[in-house]
Amino acid sequence: MEITSITGAVLAGGKGERVSGQDKGLLLFRNEPMAVHVIRALQPSVDRMLINANRHMAEYQGMGYELYSDAESVSDKGPLAGLYSCLAVSKSSHLMISPCDTPLITGLVFQTLREAAKSAPDKIHYLQDDKGRHPLHAIMPVASSLFALDVFLSQQDRLAVMAFYESFGCQSVRVDTGDTLRNFNTWADLKAFE
Repeated sequence: MEITSITGAVLAGGKGERVSGQDKGLLLFRNEPMAVHVIRALQPSVDRMLINANRHMAEYQGMGYELYSDAESVSDKGPLAGLYSCLAVSKSSHLMISPCDTPLITGLVFQTLREAAKSAPDKIHYLQDDKGRHPLHAIMPVASSLFALDVFLSQQDRLAVMAFYESFGCQSVRVDTGDTLRNFNTWADLKAFE
């Protein structure tokens, strides 16, 4: 197996519980929606770009990219629902994902992830820094991951992203990038970096 094409997907399907139910991908960071910052960083490393969202579809559609909601069959599975839904519509050899709430991320981080995956393209590769693991910044082979995730979701009660990765076979990709991978989960996070 080799990496012949990559679909990029920004995961924006969460409920935004820590920001009063607001849609995090649409919250403004430096005068632009957070999702736009992530798309701009991810796009140079992929061949096709899409957004996974479950609300405010018109606003996301206005960004000009393909838009997909979580498949109904997995809609209660948390972040794995978004992952499954993106895998299901990817027509490429690999899928590269990123959450919508990391607006400080840079294109260099995604290039590093892509390069690391070339050595073992049949595994899932995810980012790790000195603050911990970042499993929603990842690249994975589409066909085998989709098949394995389908089986995993039908057999597991524990819906942790890392539990799926570990059952599939994964490698962490170490990056030392300061606040590049910082998740903006609260209003305070957004205010701190205005």
